[in-house]
Amino acid sequence: MSESPRIKVADTAGFCFGVRRAVKLANEAPEKYPDKKISTLGPIIHNPQVVEQLSRLGVEPADLNRDPEPGVVIIRSHGITRKLAEELKERPDLTLIDATCPFVRRAQEIVAKMSSAGYQVIIIGEPDHPEVAGLISYGEPQNTRVVTSLNDIPDTFFNNRRPSRIALLAQTTQSQQLYNEIAAALLTIKGELRCFNTICNATSDRQSEALQLAKECDCMLIIGGRNSANTNRLHELSLEKQPNSYHVETAEDLHPEWFSQKKSIGISAGASTPQWLIDEIVARIIEITGISKS
Repeated sequence: MSESPRIKVADTAGFCFGVRRAVKLANEAPEKYPDKKISTLGPIIHNPQVVEQLSRLGVEPADLNRDPEPGVVIIRSHGITRKLAEELKERPDLTLIDATCPFVRRAQEIVAKMSSAGYQVIIIGEPDHPEVAGLISYGEPQNTRVVTSLNDIPDTFFNNRRPSRIALLAQTTQSQQLYNEIAAALLTIKGELRCFNTICNATSDRQSEALQLAKECDCMLIIGGRNSANTNRLHELSLEKQPNSYHVETAEDLHPEWFSQKKSIGISAGASTPQWLIDEIVARIIEITGISKS
């Protein structure tokens, strides 16, 4: 008797600790401050459905290029630049709620400490991502740089005969594989290398489980916002093991032909994806295929 088709949802799919904390703080703000305007500095997380839900509660994202209006301002989970944080603290008409992920906060502190101590700080990450923009701001411009791959590290680093002092860290949602590759290459440089693995455990566990599911299943779905860095990375990793891997944001993105003659469908989701959205997509797949969730 052949095995029945199954939908397998990753245990690690959905909100991570930092996102859960940020969303909780934002949800509680209207009740705590009923008479004040409440805004978040940019989207509090990279999930448009959650941002829309908060908007209905009166928590609106503010334009980062403008000074926030008086009231309550929530610092998003990705954090903000050091300069902006200092400016906001000086404003008596603002009540600040810091929803920065504790793992991001730790990485900011490492950049500040290592840069002020004279280390060449190398951050593995996406230069345009708000978390990385914040990390850069905690270092000195002359000794802080962002790289996206090993190729971004200048040859002069490896050819310099003088001892180097390098501090390596990463955007909290970066690929562990990429971090290990760059760390191994930097170990060949003469001098001191201090490695701070700032990739959060939830990210590493999520990536490992998604890769395993992609190997086991003949179709893979990654659920999350289109502008979510960790969701996009999950999709990239999944594609390496399973060509039938798709990035979806809502149930409306599903195509019935994806599931034709498929016996196992794996599902993972980015750290900013709420459980209710995962449940909606699973229900829609069951409706399309008639197969069950394991």
